[in-house]
Amino acid sequence: MFLETLKEIVQRLEDIHCILLMGTDGLPIEKIILNDELNVEAITAEFTTILRITQHTTNEVNAGTLEELIIRTDHLILLTKSITPDYFILLVLPQDGNIGRARFELKKAKYVLEKEFV
Repeated sequence: MFLETLKEIVQRLEDIHCILLMGTDGLPIEKIILNDELNVEAITAEFTTILRITQHTTNEVNAGTLEELIIRTDHLILLTKSITPDYFILLVLPQDGNIGRARFELKKAKYVLEKEFV
C-alpha cells in the first residue's frame, strides 16, 4: 500500500528527485529515488532533524500540530507532509518544481496513508 501510493505520486508529478515515507526517527519505510546523484541518506538525516525541531517548536509555542514544511534552496525544494505525529512524506523536487501540484498530491496521499497508521 505504501509503495503504491508513492508510485502514484511519482506518476502524477513531472519532475521529482525522490519521495519517501518516513518516521520521525529518520528511517524510511518506503522510498523511490529517481535521481541517483542525490545523497538521500544525508538529506533524510538532516531534514528529519529540522522536522523534529520544528514539531517541538510548534508545540512549545502552542501553534498547533505541524502539517507541512517547505524548504526552498537554490538547488532543491523539500516538502514534508505529516501523516501522523510520527510519520511523514518527504518529497524532493528540483528548484523549478511545481510546488502547488506537489502539495496537492501530498495532501491526497495523506488521506490514503493515515488510515494505515490508525
